[in-house]
Amino acid sequence: MVLKEAWKKRIKFQDRALFFDHDYATEILQKRKEYITIKKALKERGIRFQTPLSRLRVHWESGPRTYESAQEAADELNRRGIQIETSRGSVPGIEERLQKTLPWQRVGNSEDTAVRAKQRLQGFQRK
Repeated sequence: MVLKEAWKKRIKFQDRALFFDHDYATEILQKRKEYITIKKALKERGIRFQTPLSRLRVHWESGPRTYESAQEAADELNRRGIQIETSRGSVPGIEERLQKTLPWQRVGNSEDTAVRAKQRLQGFQRK
């Protein structure tokens, strides 16, 4: 309700217009950013579309269709003759996000670690 009122009224701060938007989670914002090139292409061609949260709904002549990912939508647009390029894997997975937030980082690969551990353990082997 607050956003609705803010959208109705033009608000300025230091002679610049302020714009308000929903407070989305980081993951949803990243997924929404993936659709930017697709939305631009649809807008240029006058094709109606909506972006509910992290999806894209396109209103084709044959009826509306909802896409779960930007890549899925880009593939469909390419099939329909609208050339779109999207970057694959631009939204980091949970493992990448965890690696960034953890205070420690892995050094070397697991094969090196296994070899070093085996060498150390051989010193304790019974003869």
